[in-house]
Amino acid sequence: MAYSAADVAKYIISYCCENNAPVSNLKLQKMLYFVWIDYYKKTQKELYCDDICAWQLGPVVPDVYYNYCAFAGTPIEITADVPALEKEKANLNSIISHYLPMTASTLVDMTHAKGKPWDIVFRGGAGIRKVIPFELIKELECRSC
Repeated sequence: MAYSAADVAKYIISYCCENNAPVSNLKLQKMLYFVWIDYYKKTQKELYCDDICAWQLGPVVPDVYYNYCAFAGTPIEITADVPALEKEKANLNSIISHYLPMTASTLVDMTHAKGKPWDIVFRGGAGIRKVIPFELIKELECRSC
């Protein structure tokens, strides 16, 4: 069963706040991307099915971006219960804690690597806002799966 990206985002935000490391919307977007990848690697299941699109600063889940765009570049300091994700807590906490110390710019650089899904879809701007297919993400980011 896949969850909504909005619920996963709430979980990430809450986890980060509880660990005194609130995230910006930019960092949240990159964490959503890498959490999806690492969760798939661990479970062979898609964490959420919301579209991930190729925006200028990397992969973005548009609905989640618009939910938090009012925060601009400031930390999102909201905690919310996401009981539907409770059974995934151990997997998610492990994955999130891996990316938490990284800066947003480091995560952006990681998503922009040549030959990665964002790079292939974005194509120097020609593919801006196009969907990055999950099959492409699986093929290029989850080769060890």
